[in-house]
Amino acid sequence: MAVSRVDSSKSRLTAKRELRRLGQRLRELRLERGLTQEQAAEAIGVHPKHMIKMEQGAANLTVATLVAASVAYKVPLCDLFPEEAKEP
Repeated sequence: MAVSRVDSSKSRLTAKRELRRLGQRLRELRLERGLTQEQAAEAIGVHPKHMIKMEQGAANLTVATLVAASVAYKVPLCDLFPEEAKEP
């Protein structure tokens, strides 16, 4: 079964939205801990410029980077993924 262009486009938009949400969560966790982007990047093991892209939702993160972030921020991996607010 072929995937339509509309489905593919929707999927990309959803992925971009989720990456932005993940980036916002990473930023929240960093700020809660009083870290600069440079300090967080060092703790996670990424380049500071990559940290900026991660928080903007402009980077595709590896599982290893997500695990490193959860260790650096001392939260379970699942806490990096905020639950979507449910509409009434």
